[in-house]
Amino acid sequence: MRTAYQYKLRPNKKQLATIEMWLELLRRQYNYRLGERFSWWSENRCPVNACPKVDANSSTKRSSRLLLSKKRFSQYQRQISRI
Repeated sequence: MRTAYQYKLRPNKKQLATIEMWLELLRRQYNYRLGERFSWWSENRCPVNACPKVDANSSTKRSSRLLLSKKRFSQYQRQISRI
């Protein structure tokens, strides 16, 4: 027994173009954030048997990453505005 209705989408060409644009933007955003996670991991990883005594989230490292993140975000916004 089905308890939920299913509807099929039949978008026109304009709606299809809008949907494809949104999917492309979502894909780019996902990949950008995934890249940020990988770069953070590669910057902050340490051997399992030893970690530095210095805090991994030191203020200088954090501020440089924040500035880099702001710069990348502004570049990403410019890319979106071109679409």
